[in-house]
Amino acid sequence: MIGITKMVTGEATVSKRLTYGDDAKIPEKLVEFSKNLVPIVVWNITLKCNLKCLHCYASTAMIMSELKTEDCLDIIDQLAEIKVPVILFSGGEPLLRQDIYEIVEYATSKKINCVLSTNGTLITPDVAEKIKEAGFVYVGISIDGLEVIHDRFRGLNGSFKKAFEGLINVKDVGILSGIRFTVTRHNIKDVEPVVNLLAENDIPRFCLYHLVPSGRARFEDDITNIERRELIDFLFDKSIEFVDHGYNTEILTVDNPADGVYIYLKLKEMDEDLANSALEFLRYRGGDSSGIRLANIDAFGNLHPNQFWWDYTIGNLREKKFKDLWFGDDELLIKLRNKTKYLRGKCGICRFKDVCGGFRLRALRAGDLWGEDPDCYLEMDEVV
Repeated sequence: MIGITKMVTGEATVSKRLTYGDDAKIPEKLVEFSKNLVPIVVWNITLKCNLKCLHCYASTAMIMSELKTEDCLDIIDQLAEIKVPVILFSGGEPLLRQDIYEIVEYATSKKINCVLSTNGTLITPDVAEKIKEAGFVYVGISIDGLEVIHDRFRGLNGSFKKAFEGLINVKDVGILSGIRFTVTRHNIKDVEPVVNLLAENDIPRFCLYHLVPSGRARFEDDITNIERRELIDFLFDKSIEFVDHGYNTEILTVDNPADGVYIYLKLKEMDEDLANSALEFLRYRGGDSSGIRLANIDAFGNLHPNQFWWDYTIGNLREKKFKDLWFGDDELLIKLRNKTKYLRGKCGICRFKDVCGGFRLRALRAGDLWGEDPDCYLEMDEVV
């Protein structure tokens, strides 16, 4: 995750408070977090969903029983034992689990911050109150364009209206909120109006996700690297504009660590001190955190390096404890945690490989786990 607003201003409005409970320039807990392997956990707690999104990574034909309530509570005990700071509950649609509030209340009682990733269509004012009472500290709603594009993506007319109403309902009960926008060639033109819509409604966070080919998402749906670079230029300028005009919407990108390097290079041409501060922050973040400080649990208790990597399973939490799997001898995890030794191609010779290293799963989908990330838009003379 690359906090563009954080990098261009030295400040952030949501991210540091959410994860570390600290608004310092480099929070002490971030320093501690960067030195250990205790991850943030994305938990796809159900595959049930009321929509059928074109780019969904959770597409699956598996026929297995999902985790029962007691299984989930046991897993939370395992995560609390190693002091996991955040669980992001995703799906499917997590609000379709009748026990979701019980599970979140239990996690909250164990001092774990709980985040909800949802399509937003089920969040009435009453549901928003339940979300708050359960203890969720942040709600991210997937919105992938204005009404026409979003409804086409979601496979349901009226889904944009319901999602945006859900976003406002969450805001009205006082929970930090934002949207997740997965950019593709089909919706790139809607990035700007959606960002502006959030600022106009005082929504605190816009999170742009780069496409990762998984589930129903394909390379053919992705934008070009020329478009990607222009898009980050736009978000960079927008971050500065929002700060200058007093808007509170924070802008971030996810699943392309090259964004951080590119923002650093742009800052270096403008303000050397700010650029150095941004680079220091990137060193603590460490690029792609998959299998390092990011873990995924699926609806059946399987443990994966991230939420898109369901074709690789480290083990099952019904059979073995999280700490034994995560801190064990899994070969892929060991290599991911030492990835600079294995990188090839442009990533292998890049002078920023310690703060970036590319997004490994996308490289794997392109044919080589340790090859260059096909979504890296940096020029060779910028990285060597």
